[in-house]
Amino acid sequence: MSIKYISDSIFDIYIKKESAGNVNFNDLECLETYLKELFKILKNKYNITVEGFYEVTVYIDKNYGFVFHLEKDEIDYYNYFKNQVDMRIYPIETEFLYLADDLPDNYDKFDINIIDNCIYLKIKNELSDIEMMELLENTKLVYDK
Repeated sequence: MSIKYISDSIFDIYIKKESAGNVNFNDLECLETYLKELFKILKNKYNITVEGFYEVTVYIDKNYGFVFHLEKDEIDYYNYFKNQVDMRIYPIETEFLYLADDLPDNYDKFDINIIDNCIYLKIKNELSDIEMMELLENTKLVYDK
């Protein structure tokens, strides 16, 4: 799991598929339960408190895993949500792209798109754990386009 802060009220949580277990991300109740457990982990392990009302977009990719994009709504009745979390969840199945500086050695495992002089890789053949790790180390994950 990794966390990327975009602003005080917006952040992303990246979860690799191996870390998510058997969670059904198409079942909103199951997804909400998973998120509440994830928020407990954030508080206990990383000292990050999630409270209030959030719009949560869940980007789901069969190869990578999941990205939770959380945006906190600043509502007038903030004290109502003190020490509580409420959320509206939007699951989106997608295929992540990987922004690369150069073509990888195993380029035959990817669909390659060049847009505005940028190289975007899309996984077309399953990658080994080592190949996936190398991909993540040498590219930038693109999931919201």
